[in-house]
Amino acid sequence: MPDDVQSLLLAELEQRLAAVPEFGALVFEDSVLRVLDAADPELPDQFIVLQPGDTQELERVGHGSVREQTTINITAVTKVRGFAPVLRAARLGIKVALAGNKAGVLTIGVQKAAFQSESPLPPGPGRVWAAHVLPLQITYVQPLK
Repeated sequence: MPDDVQSLLLAELEQRLAAVPEFGALVFEDSVLRVLDAADPELPDQFIVLQPGDTQELERVGHGSVREQTTINITAVTKVRGFAPVLRAARLGIKVALAGNKAGVLTIGVQKAAFQSESPLPPGPGRVWAAHVLPLQITYVQPLK
């Protein structure tokens, strides 16, 4: 079996995002809503969740590979009361950690990466978590053989 490029991408993003000040101590793949709804007391006050999103096939490259585009939602989460400036700092830290036209990713097959429209999420009624979602769209070639 060939290497799963998406799994390699997620592992590399976890490593790169560990450098984000105040948030990088905990970076993991999961569903953001599941994490927030679980209200796990073990979670730190600030962390980053990687949530895979849509993947689409762009073109078949012969019989041996396929060009795909995937979106990975990078979500900075905090329960700090004055969340707005904290999340703006996290946003900048994420962009710094993933600078460049390939988001600094070295995974073989990555062709380009770009952030899409972002969404700030203030805490809902009765909730303590605020978040900022940065969707990162990555185009890559997935070997099939």
